[in-house]
Amino acid sequence: MSTSPKPVLPTSTIEWAMWANEHVLITGYILGIFSILTMIFRFSLWQISIYGFILALFIILIEYPRSGRIVKKSKARPLQQYPSILLTKLGALTRNYFIRFAVYILLSLPCLFLISTIVPAISLIIGAGAYGLAALYQEQWKPVEPKTTDNTVPMPTRPPPREPLYRIPSNV
Repeated sequence: MSTSPKPVLPTSTIEWAMWANEHVLITGYILGIFSILTMIFRFSLWQISIYGFILALFIILIEYPRSGRIVKKSKARPLQQYPSILLTKLGALTRNYFIRFAVYILLSLPCLFLISTIVPAISLIIGAGAYGLAALYQEQWKPVEPKTTDNTVPMPTRPPPREPLYRIPSNV
């Protein structure tokens, strides 16, 4: 009986950064929508919603590019390469998930004072917690590597062979 070597898995098989990225990106969209509605209807303390909208744009810009996964099966989002360039230029500020953890908690605090942005602010704190877990497991943001091999089958150049549509009797 032959035993093949088992692949070495990371300490945690859950990639917390992937979950945090999706969660915080959706939170950014919701925060932007709630902030726009608060500015339109002029709720009390509506000035905080201006901050919330700017924060939502910042979150979407930072979180839109997906990180390359450990198992190398990550698929890039459309037009991800442009914000990815920005994130690679900023270096450790955007690559380190502990910094994202601390920044998102601090930036979400003003949104806790407005009733229409309190739910996205709490959601952002939960996403920051997921980034904290990613930082504890030493995950880092890295750009998605483009596929180098093309596994598609080329189109056939001639049609496949087929049986005749009508059979002609041979006795005729």
